[in-house]
Amino acid sequence: MNLAGAPWITYYARALGASVGRDVDLHTIPPITGMLTLGSGCAIEPEVDLSGYWLDGDTLRIGPVRVAAGARVASRSTLGPGAEVGRDAVVDAGSWVDGRVPAGERWSGAPAARARVAERAWPDHRPKPSHRWVVAFGVASTVFSTLPLVAAVPGLLVIGWWVRDAGSFTSAATDALLAVPLATLAWLLAYALLTAVLVRALGIGLRAGDHPVRSRIGWQVWATERLMDAARTLLFPIYSSLATPSWLRLLGAKVGRGVEASTVLALPKMTTVNDGAFLADDTMVASYELCGGWLRIEPTRIGKRAFLGNSGMAGPGRSVPKNGLVAVLSSTPSSAKKGSRGWVAHRCDCAAHRAGANR
Repeated sequence: MNLAGAPWITYYARALGASVGRDVDLHTIPPITGMLTLGSGCAIEPEVDLSGYWLDGDTLRIGPVRVAAGARVASRSTLGPGAEVGRDAVVDAGSWVDGRVPAGERWSGAPAARARVAERAWPDHRPKPSHRWVVAFGVASTVFSTLPLVAAVPGLLVIGWWVRDAGSFTSAATDALLAVPLATLAWLLAYALLTAVLVRALGIGLRAGDHPVRSRIGWQVWATERLMDAARTLLFPIYSSLATPSWLRLLGAKVGRGVEASTVLALPKMTTVNDGAFLADDTMVASYELCGGWLRIEPTRIGKRAFLGNSGMAGPGRSVPKNGLVAVLSSTPSSAKKGSRGWVAHRCDCAAHRAGANR
């Protein structure tokens, strides 16, 4: 995922056949079909599904996906085959769109419908382009790709020390195999240390507010999320254990006592998790928002004994109240009362399910 949001992601999308306008902020991987049109100045946040195809029983349905100029598609939304997002329209986080979103409107839900909640204001002008930070994005993406190799050095040293007295190739191979568990542990510790140091360093100077995507803070936020995303895969033994809350504290998040957490994707500097809260698999906390060349980050709080369900989202400036519950694949609302429960309704319109319901 280091490619997402890097300077060359738009060139990669065009190489796949996509039509990409000027000043597009594309922070998700484009579809291999090439059936994607992105208008000038639109913003696509992380983990948006732009694939434009899905399986309906034994039928493969494929269609173009179009996002008009100035539109914004928030994190973990899905644009189905034939979806079209109009000019300056907004698709909220976690939404499913399989038709047309009219220009200038904000849609939310699964399936998406017109939302009545007012959109938060963004700056009314694009920031000045910064070629220096474009280079920084590219360099960081390359460096992050080498981190697993750098972390392998201690493991290789362990194996080298283990086979130092071997008298033959067979003996060396046997000794090397015996050293693999210890070398693996050395790699895990080294990669964890590299990740912790880099995430902590990237948190220095972060502040809430709207910042140009191509800026120091924009780069820090993007780089932090790339590191956090990679860690969930490469350091899975940590995330699948009781050590996750301690790990998040080490990265800079404020995590209370008795917290249970799994594979969380978070911006640690902006994350507060209070006592007894539960963060299920693949939750997203305090991730950034994009619009018109700007990036927004704000503190996010998970209240005492609150529950954020699998793949649930608590965006910048959102709070899950005490004893609150955000259901699976749902996004935290802008305001919620203590003990309330919220979810996004999901409906399956596939032909196979309709046929089953009619029998």
